[in-house]
Amino acid sequence: MIKDIISMEGPVDEVYMVKQSTRAVSNNGTPYLSMILQDNSGSIDAKMWQIDDTDIEIAAAGHLIRVNGVSGNYKGHPQLKINDIAAVNESQVDISRFIPTAPIAIEDMEKKLSSYIAMIDDKELKTLTETLIKASYEKYTTYPAGVTVHHAYLGGLMYHSLSICGMAIKTQEHYPFLSKDYLIAGSLLHDIGKTRELSGPKISTYTTEGNLLGHITLGASMVYEEGVKEGMDQEKLDVLTHMILAHHGEPEFGSAKTPATAEAYVLHSLDDLDAKMDCLKTAYESTDEGAFTARITWMGNTSFFKPRHFEEK
Repeated sequence: MIKDIISMEGPVDEVYMVKQSTRAVSNNGTPYLSMILQDNSGSIDAKMWQIDDTDIEIAAAGHLIRVNGVSGNYKGHPQLKINDIAAVNESQVDISRFIPTAPIAIEDMEKKLSSYIAMIDDKELKTLTETLIKASYEKYTTYPAGVTVHHAYLGGLMYHSLSICGMAIKTQEHYPFLSKDYLIAGSLLHDIGKTRELSGPKISTYTTEGNLLGHITLGASMVYEEGVKEGMDQEKLDVLTHMILAHHGEPEFGSAKTPATAEAYVLHSLDDLDAKMDCLKTAYESTDEGAFTARITWMGNTSFFKPRHFEEK
């Protein structure tokens, strides 16, 4: 596993997934491949200094390859020097070995998704939520929530949406003046646009419309167009669409609107919290107790201290 080889120096003969592959040219004019390889334990930089056209084809992003090489360090960073690669038939391996996955099984998340939708009392909001998720069900349940920043793993989109929804329900219990129906529908649909913004569940990149329009615009359009099609009450549709448009909070973070309803503000706050906690959790996983993480760009470029956990007496 990659988590094992990043701390060792020696020969490697193993199968990995190509996360990224770039043909480059060395200082002496010789072409080489610069890659990032991954499995579900992590990723590592890799270089293949002698290549031909076949190697470039075999090592395309998203492909599984058998790697023969040597692990070591370059300028203080783990790096794999590759001598030879071979294509691997994806149908002959367990793909979950090579893709980071949500911490909860997809089947269990699907059950929770159904239970949350069933909690929506308003018929129009429930129908709209069910219809949109059903139309993109395979993508909604398997896509990541992002390419690199947060919940960037198989099932991350659903996991992130359910996480926010669970917190939103508890928030409404604490503040009963909030609308449970808007909070559930908004939580489950806030990132529905990512089913069009992102390219797939495996090695996800941004689609053309994702780059040009972004998931907030795409999601708001999906919600609004379906609501009009269903003849939904205009105020309900406007309020729910606003929640999608405002869930990043401020224009500098890609939000089309700033939150102008209590439910939109709660959704934005919980979305921000859940995304940042996932970033912090990832950083903690590679940090010893009693030490600081590396600087986290998406959290103010701050290094966070990981306290020691003491046993309760």
